Amino acid sequence: MKKKIAFLFALAGVAVLFAGCSSLQTADSSKFNGQKITASGTGVAHISGYSSGLYLLWIPLIVGSTENPGTIAFGEDSCNVTAVTEMVTGQAKAMRASETVDLVSSAGSTNIPVPFPFILYWKTVTVSGNAVK
Repeated sequence: MKKKIAFLFALAGVAVLFAGCSSLQTADSSKFNGQKITASGTGVAHISGYSSGLYLLWIPLIVGSTENPGTIAFGEDSCNVTAVTEMVTGQAKAMRASETVDLVSSAGSTNIPVPFPFILYWKTVTVSGNAVK
């Protein structure tokens, strides 16, 4: 019995180490090799945002914060397209772009079958777009 409890605590510790990630990456216009990224306007940057986290059914446990990319948040439901799009467009605005075009999003959810199936889920969301002046 003690071994099972120790195993569950170790499993929970590993989940905490890997759960909850968010990132925001930009490629500014100097990296475009002289290519245009939009039909009109001047390209400022290509921006990609990502968030993932561990959910108990629909309740967020440990997720990547979209308000502070690169940090972990507890109980914040930021693994959704709306939150990550807000992160990407906020970065575009901070780079003085007048609009963000060609937004593309991807969302996914994977069941974690340990210790019980259909209880824990790993959710991920990615949004990218081009910031334009």
